[in-house]
Amino acid sequence: MRLETGTLVLISDAAKALLLENKGDAHALDLRVVEVLEDKNPPTRDQGTDRPGRFNTPAGGQATAGETDWHEAGEDRFLARVAELTLKAVSARSPANLVLAADPRALGKLRRMLADSGSITLIAEINRDLAHQTLPNIEEAIARA
Repeated sequence: MRLETGTLVLISDAAKALLLENKGDAHALDLRVVEVLEDKNPPTRDQGTDRPGRFNTPAGGQATAGETDWHEAGEDRFLARVAELTLKAVSARSPANLVLAADPRALGKLRRMLADSGSITLIAEINRDLAHQTLPNIEEAIARA
């Protein structure tokens, strides 16, 4: 894939995000870090200890409410922060081109959050978790996409 100079690349999973900018030209990628976000999100078992709630059913019996998945809620909050940061970075550019690379769940959530803005032109989506790769590996994966 060829990226114009100034194109932003967002690499994310539910715990780490890298916002990169292409300083190279369309023929040779040169990704530079603009921002790094990391989140410490322990598993649900370490965040909540309450038993699931109980309630009466219309038929007169009792039922149990499902447990809150605190880990997933933390991931959603982190992805919302990532989208907010990306939108702030994009607001300084006009027009803003973005390549989004994330694991499948994060990709779907970020796509929704970023598409609503209208200020971003999403030029490519890469369904792959590259958040813990080195910059040369990220450049190679994007060039091959």
